[in-house]
Amino acid sequence: MNGPFDFAQENYPLAPATWYRVGGPARIALFPPSASDAVAAYHWMLSQPDRRLILGKGSNVLISDAGFPGIVLMTERLDKLDPLGADRYTVEAGLELDRLVRDVLLPNNYEGTGAWAGIPGSVGGAMFMNAGTVNGATCDFLESADLVTHDGLKTVPIDKTRCGYRQQSFCSGDDLILSGTFKFTHAQKDQRAVYNHYIQRRREKQPQGNCCGSVFKNPPGDHAGRLIQACGLKGARRGGAVISQTHANFIMNENDATFQDILDLINLCKTRVREKFGIELHEEVRIIQ
Repeated sequence: MNGPFDFAQENYPLAPATWYRVGGPARIALFPPSASDAVAAYHWMLSQPDRRLILGKGSNVLISDAGFPGIVLMTERLDKLDPLGADRYTVEAGLELDRLVRDVLLPNNYEGTGAWAGIPGSVGGAMFMNAGTVNGATCDFLESADLVTHDGLKTVPIDKTRCGYRQQSFCSGDDLILSGTFKFTHAQKDQRAVYNHYIQRRREKQPQGNCCGSVFKNPPGDHAGRLIQACGLKGARRGGAVISQTHANFIMNENDATFQDILDLINLCKTRVREKFGIELHEEVRIIQ
C-alpha cells in the first residue's frame, strides 16, 4: 500500500539517492511536493507500523545493502526560498545548501560563506546536524526551525543552548524539518573571494568521488583525520572501499563497495585509534541498517 498519495513509490532504490551510492531499496518512498503534502505524508507515516526514515540529499548517510524495510520521506522537492526582508529568509528543508550560498549569501555579500562553502547536502540536513566548518555552523545563522512532530506543527526558536558541535537538541531524528528562518549580516570581506578560496582548498585537500565527506567528528582539541593517519591507515582497503590517501577522515566507495566494506573500515578506524590513543571516535555519518 502506497498510502493516499500520488507521490509515493514502492521499492525505491536508495543507492542513487546517497552520495555513497550504497544502499538497497526502500519499501515505500514518499516525495511530497509541498510543505502541506509533507505534513500529510508525515502524519500518515506515523500511523503505519513500519520503520520510518527522513532523508534529504543523502550526503551524510550510509544505508544497508538490504535497503530500508519501511517508509522513507524524501524532502528533495521542498525547495522554496522566501526573502522576508531585513536580511531574513525562510528556506525549505530540501533546498541544496550550495544553492543557498550561491543565490543568497554571495549576491548579498553575507557572512556565512566560509561556514558553508563546498558542504554538500540540503538545508534540512545542515540544520539537523548543525553542519559547518571552523568558520561557523548552521545554527549561527538560524533564527527558528519549523518542524512537524508527533505533537503537530512547531516553530522552535534557536539559541546557542540548543546547538553544539555537529549536533542540536531542537529536533529529534523522528521529527520532520520543514524549513528554517535565517538571519544574515553583511560582511566586510568580498564573499566571492572567500567562496572561491574554500572551494579550491577543498579540491586540493579533500578527495573527489563517492563518499559522505568526513566520516568522524573531530575529538575535542584534535582531528580525526590526523589520528587515523597516525595509525597508518591511509590506503587501507576492504573490498571496494578505501581510506583516502588524500585525507584519512574520508572513506571512499572506489569500486562498487558494499555497505559492509565501508562499515568494516569505519570499525577498523575506531578500533585502531582507541588502541593507540585511548580516544573514542564518533561517527558524523548516519549509519542506517
